[in-house]
Amino acid sequence: MKIISIDTLKQERRQQTVEIDVPFIAPGGKLATVKKRIVNGEMEVFDLARPLGEMLTTPAGLYDVVQKSVIDLELGRESVPLLYTPIYRRLEDPNFTEYVDVAPFVGAQVVFLEHMELEEVKFGHRRIGQKDTVPIVTYAAGFEITEDMRVYDKTWQLTETNRALGEAYNALLNHIHLYPILSYNYPAKNKTAANTTAPTYRERLRETIKAGLIHASQDKNTTTGAPRRPNILLAHSSRRWDIEEVLQRMVIGGTEYPAVSGIDTLIFYDGWSVNVGEKNYTYPGVDPNKAYLIEGQKYFRELVKHDLMVDASGADLSRLVEQQIVARARRGVLAYPADAVEELTLPTS
Repeated sequence: MKIISIDTLKQERRQQTVEIDVPFIAPGGKLATVKKRIVNGEMEVFDLARPLGEMLTTPAGLYDVVQKSVIDLELGRESVPLLYTPIYRRLEDPNFTEYVDVAPFVGAQVVFLEHMELEEVKFGHRRIGQKDTVPIVTYAAGFEITEDMRVYDKTWQLTETNRALGEAYNALLNHIHLYPILSYNYPAKNKTAANTTAPTYRERLRETIKAGLIHASQDKNTTTGAPRRPNILLAHSSRRWDIEEVLQRMVIGGTEYPAVSGIDTLIFYDGWSVNVGEKNYTYPGVDPNKAYLIEGQKYFRELVKHDLMVDASGADLSRLVEQQIVARARRGVLAYPADAVEELTLPTS
């Protein structure tokens, strides 16, 4: 069973060696890339050859400043791993329009039949559902390199701001993909109440999860007739150890319980919060008293026109701003929780 949380993904990353070309918009508007290297879990940083003030005075120096911003931003992204990827299927297309017409189909419908000589082969087809329009949303953030940062060579401040951009972007992605599941108002056919009859807390938690799997399998899609088959459990991290324990084979009061089958991935999400200026921004996590059994990929799409792009714009002398570093992405989310999710109310004791 794969366990996905901020901590487990960071630990997994520490064992990896990765080399990726990260795109950015170079000064002058041309698309360029910078090499991101992670060796045995340690990410290589990008250091400026000269003080920040000197780098901003030449095109070559500004090019290096933008490269540094991209690498520092990626370092920030590494500290907030993406949790939603087992749930969503990624569709990336630079030709996406501002509003994408999506005819959601469950998949190609194909059947193999015995073929008799000279008979026509039975061709598959797509079962089309109701048409939806998904907006591609522009998400943007940035910061300013001020005259004080140049005069006092506050390169460290540039580094910290870059990293904060990366953290904020990955936190946003977790939010926009998981919040449709957390915020949906589920009907009775998608709900399982907490078990209250089993003698111990562990047994009640186990029976609640089992009842959710059974209830989900009895709900059939109205278009295809296919039952829901959840393979992912999404919960708050405070429930992690209890959930891991009750899904395994265990013995309680001399009774042996086999491992609960069907769930291959556990995701733990607690949300995210940050103060920007005087305003607090909070992305809610999973309620500790709830959990969600999810059938991954089939009813969830991540639409990407382009991922995060970074470039530098001009100065603003009236505010003593030397350069502006701007990052933006254009994305959409398509989610059908009613067709793929079972909401569990967990026993509290």
